Amino acid sequence: MGLGGGPSEWDEYEWFRLADVPPEEDEAGPDPFGEALRLLARDYPVWSGTEGAARVLLVDLDNLRAVKGRLRARLGVVVELARQADHVTLAGQVGAVARSRPWLAEFAPRAKAVAAGPDVADHVLLAAAAEVPDPAEFLVVSNDGIFADLAERGELTILSPGVDALSDRLHGAASLLVDLAALEQEAAALV
Repeated sequence: MGLGGGPSEWDEYEWFRLADVPPEEDEAGPDPFGEALRLLARDYPVWSGTEGAARVLLVDLDNLRAVKGRLRARLGVVVELARQADHVTLAGQVGAVARSRPWLAEFAPRAKAVAAGPDVADHVLLAAAAEVPDPAEFLVVSNDGIFADLAERGELTILSPGVDALSDRLHGAASLLVDLAALEQEAAALV
């Protein structure tokens, strides 16, 4: 109930426990699309190979949205890249972390759930990046411009969940930009 006896703004929302939500049907069995996408990502030259540079993967799980049935595939790419990295940090709001954990393999315990709010996960990721000594190269899975300053420390590769939502500032700072949606189209053609 809102102030003055009227309806509350929260009355419009449907509340449920995440534990009660069943997995998507199409994500329960084998995932040929996800495997094709993972293999494309594995062979894509996302790391610059700068000698002596630590490979740092930062994943904003809040930005890693996907249409039904594609989240598992996108997280397969994250796992593939995490296995190539020296430092891995994954962060997102509680719901994003809960949806992601089943598909993050050995990296699931590293996914940090943060309080709701703008840029909260971004600040966790930036704090983790600040702890890595130079030289470093960064691979960021996000569209948020707040990560553009990482380019001052080394090579900055952006794996954009969809370039239509990519910040202009981040686009301008990236050494390499990879459009995950375009990779998905290529993977779909392979299966």
